[in-house]
Amino acid sequence: MTAHSTLQQRLLRGALVYAVLLVGGYLFFVNTPCGHWLDGEAYFGRQALNHRVERFDLHILAVVSKAGLLLAAASLIIIGVARHCALVGAVAAAGFGCAVLGTEVLKDLLPWWPLLPGDAFLDSGLQADTYPSGHATTGTSFALSLLLLSPARWRPWLAVAAGGLSATFATGVLFAGWHRPSDSLGALAWSGCCMTLAALGAVRLRGQTKPARAHSGRAALASAGLAVLSAGAMWTLAATAAPAYPHADLPFLTLAALIIACAFALPAWYSWHLQAVDWTIG
Repeated sequence: MTAHSTLQQRLLRGALVYAVLLVGGYLFFVNTPCGHWLDGEAYFGRQALNHRVERFDLHILAVVSKAGLLLAAASLIIIGVARHCALVGAVAAAGFGCAVLGTEVLKDLLPWWPLLPGDAFLDSGLQADTYPSGHATTGTSFALSLLLLSPARWRPWLAVAAGGLSATFATGVLFAGWHRPSDSLGALAWSGCCMTLAALGAVRLRGQTKPARAHSGRAALASAGLAVLSAGAMWTLAATAAPAYPHADLPFLTLAALIIACAFALPAWYSWHLQAVDWTIG
């Protein structure tokens, strides 16, 4: 079996794993009382953070609009043309579009309903179908699209920046009170599924393999280190904002840290599998 076909199989398996994580997260967080309790406690626990963090996230999330989405998709095609791989740019834009539009479909297919008395205390906007988060999907899938289009030699290190972008949106919707933690985790899984399938299509159409670069391992460690620093900064901000509660709210801190870890791990995994792939001109 050639390296090219082996990579395609790995990408297909990866997409299936993300699909399983998407459904598994829904079954646990949305369909079980235990998941509802953990999700709700973590959502209300976000109040431990300083309000300046919430205002910052609101400014970031405001970037997502219909015009912004069209501009993002167009930029992917332009990058593809500039890199002489217009077809890959179109595939990246299609994957991005499917991820963003698919969230609206999934919200109908994966509905939310109250299971606990405490669910009545949620904002009216959250007492509806919100799994997965559209904003978190937008930020994450766009970051992965840029990784897909980037040169192979840059991809491992750009994955560190992509993790930061993904984490900003995935935690931002929680910190701003727009979504529960499960919605962010679902968005990460859905983005991973769509963009891995896009990578699979790009590899089949225009991919050419080459020896992997040694620095990809160092870049993965950098992603892990930045994820730890981000989670540590969040814990510190929470403790500073609520000094009377040194442990702040453990469900919130635990799920927020999980979101950060997954947001950095996804681009690192993505770039690791594509580290030896570049695109033929055409």
